[in-house]
Amino acid sequence: MAWLRAHVGEWISIRAHAERAPLRFTLTLTLGELPEGWTRARGHARTWAGIVGLICITPFVLLLAATLLRSVGLGAPYAWFSASPIAILAATVSLFIGIPVAIAINLWRITHVGFQRRSGAVEGLVALEFAPLHLIVVLAAVVVGGLFFGHLAADSYACLHGVRSAC
Repeated sequence: MAWLRAHVGEWISIRAHAERAPLRFTLTLTLGELPEGWTRARGHARTWAGIVGLICITPFVLLLAATLLRSVGLGAPYAWFSASPIAILAATVSLFIGIPVAIAINLWRITHVGFQRRSGAVEGLVALEFAPLHLIVVLAAVVVGGLFFGHLAADSYACLHGVRSAC
């Protein structure tokens, strides 16, 4: 991780700068430190937020993995999940509460969003602190949640177009 941090830096930032005279717009992607004129926000990445995020998404990720294993012929993990009301409840809570909470608490810790207005110029910044655990939790939560809700959208579309097995 130290090698990656040394090459990427501590921040991944996108800065937009617009000026009135002369009329110009600049969009900059920066790896490393925050751009000049921007300071580090209050708190930064903490391990506890990443661990809480992992705990929040784990039950639904395990259910998803059991479902995938069932589709390749290994049905025991899915049978255990489907026979356990506690596991079903944990996966449901993880989906509807855990995933949004994991995304929110992890993005809150690593995101720096700012807006500055100067005479004749406006500048905005969106920066992510390079914190691998937080980035992995956010990415996993977004992908897993997106796949689930995409699946619901596809089933709804199929149902609307006459595929009765999707209803």
